[in-house]
Formats: sequence, structure tokens, C-alpha cells
Amino acid sequence: MTHTTDEIVALEKRFWTEADKPETFADLVMDDAITVIEPMGFITKQQWASMPAEQPWTDVQMHDLVVHQLTPDVVILAYHGQGRQGDAEPYHGSIASVYVRHDGKWRLAMTSHQPWKPAD
Repeated sequence: MTHTTDEIVALEKRFWTEADKPETFADLVMDDAITVIEPMGFITKQQWASMPAEQPWTDVQMHDLVVHQLTPDVVILAYHGQGRQGDAEPYHGSIASVYVRHDGKWRLAMTSHQPWKPAD
């Protein structure tokens, strides 16, 4: 991976490990970003920041990671992700995210999460 793609992957992991910190969303998400997480549907930045997780995700893993830098200022990534909150069963999702460099800083512009069932 390149420095840019490593940076984007690190930012994506922060959304997992800092899911309980509204300031992470305020800092890393574009104002007009769109999030699609079923069954909740479309979520705005303001909604997302106002409903942080009760605790961060642990045991975060990213499988089948694909990262493409489409332009110098746009990077997309897709992967199968999993993580755990507390003693709950692990969450598994197919995730796609788009990052845009805005004012010299990478920010999340769009993300989509769908259920994923890993092969046993």
C-alpha cells in the first residue's frame, strides 16, 4: 500500500475504535456526508455524531480489503469488516467508504454497511 492508502485504512479503523467519541465524527466526516446502514437507512453527519456507540469496537478486522485512489483527492475502499462491542456477538459487515481530501485533510464523504456472513 501507499502512504495515502495506509492513511485512509487507519482513518477507517478509527471509526470502529472510536465509535463512542462524537468528536471523531465531527472531525473526520464531511458536513454533507451520507451514511447508509440498514436497517437504519440514510444517516446524516449530525445524526451520526449525536448517537455515538455506547462503547468502541474491539477485535476489529478488515478482510478482503480493496483500496483505489481514483484521483489525488478521492479514495474508495471496500472490505468485509468485523468487530465486537463488549460481550456481544461479533458484527460482520460488507463496507464501502469514499474519502475526499478537503482543505488538505482526508474526510469521509460516504459509507455503506450491509450484513455479511463470513464463510465458516
